[in-house]
Amino acid sequence: MISDSLVNQKNIENINKGLSDFNYKIIVLDDDPTGTQTVKDLPVYTKWTEQWIEDGFLQENNMFYILTNSRALSEKETVKLHEEISRNIEKVAKNLKKDYLIISRGDSTLRGHFYLEPKVISESATQPFDGVFYLPQFFEGNRYTYNGIHYLKEKDEYIPVVQSEFSNDTTFGYSSETMFEFVEEKSGGEIKSNAVFHISLKTLREKNEKEIFSVFEKLDNFSAVVVDALNDNDMNYFVSCLIKLLKRNKKKFIFRTAASFVKAMCETPGEIINLNQYSSNKNGGIIIVGSHVKKSSDQLSYLINNTEIKPFEFDVREITKKSLEDYINKLIQKVEKEISNGNSVVVYTSRDVIKTEDINNNLSISTNISNSIVNVIKNISIKPKFIIAKGGITSSDVATKGLNIEKAEVIGQVTKGVPVWLTGNEAKYPKMPYVIFPGNVGEVETLATVYEMNK
Repeated sequence: MISDSLVNQKNIENINKGLSDFNYKIIVLDDDPTGTQTVKDLPVYTKWTEQWIEDGFLQENNMFYILTNSRALSEKETVKLHEEISRNIEKVAKNLKKDYLIISRGDSTLRGHFYLEPKVISESATQPFDGVFYLPQFFEGNRYTYNGIHYLKEKDEYIPVVQSEFSNDTTFGYSSETMFEFVEEKSGGEIKSNAVFHISLKTLREKNEKEIFSVFEKLDNFSAVVVDALNDNDMNYFVSCLIKLLKRNKKKFIFRTAASFVKAMCETPGEIINLNQYSSNKNGGIIIVGSHVKKSSDQLSYLINNTEIKPFEFDVREITKKSLEDYINKLIQKVEKEISNGNSVVVYTSRDVIKTEDINNNLSISTNISNSIVNVIKNISIKPKFIIAKGGITSSDVATKGLNIEKAEVIGQVTKGVPVWLTGNEAKYPKMPYVIFPGNVGEVETLATVYEMNK
């Protein structure tokens, strides 16, 4: 079991990751917008045409994001999307004569097409990948991997994620405790748990480079590797070894990770900012809450009961009725009246969970609910001071369908683990701060604190 002393242990020396002379362009394929929660000054694209990918390659920074929103897609849709992205990336890189590295960024509580996405990218490439590394750590969100078990910290207790509410997700649930078993479960047995390589915390903290390189050299034919890490120093040391290898060896790796590995690979890690420095708008702001995880519901309740924000509930049962359009229009009128008077509002889905035995049907229901609440943003005629969207699918739909963002800039975080984008010129509201608030991040008062600091 993890202890606080292990998590908080600090390495004395400053590890040079060597990114300044690492000539690979790093492309982060993000299955929802929350993965930008540890970086800044990077472009994020919501389209993956050759033109936009080339634009990303030509940016000065070493990294760019492509938002796929694949966590809201079926397996068939996800396969098609990643085949297209892989082909486009490879074509652009070949034309520009650039080396690249792909990170498949997913949820730190292991939801999403965890195994499928890296596999499809590998199989779509001209040269398949030698190995896939699994690094689901997100330290800012209290997610850690130790002895091959992935943990989250709730209050003062470290809990294997399999014992959390997230393992019961209606679409992406799982039953495995160790990451080795999890890989076998999600691969449908294609990769056996005893065939998964492991880079342990002990190996990292003893700086056993020889053992780490031995693992690297053994990888071929899409071998799987689980990497322990409890803090940024652990992750940075792993990355320093990885970069040494890639500089001298043309092995091809792909990474299925959460946000901490991305931070370690990025030249511009994130920082906390205040929204007021980007907006002088006197209208009220809008918070959209679509996430239904317990943490989101608790934060929503605290926000409503402890601030002066104006709450509006969107009844999810309305999505089945012919009067849905009228219902949304009336809601929009109420929202516009409040924000034009300088009052901020929170629009939230009722906390009911509509669930069936069909996984694809559950995805469809979630998409229909998200589309309906996003219509509030799509159809309002008054520019709010800011928009905060809570939940992965919700924040992605607000970005692409509500605000028509094609390229935005990640400008930092509004609090630990909560990214802020500055919308592009093509967006419905150009140069407006857009906050992407993950459903599973923060304490009960965090959403209210963010609102009070930036209202």
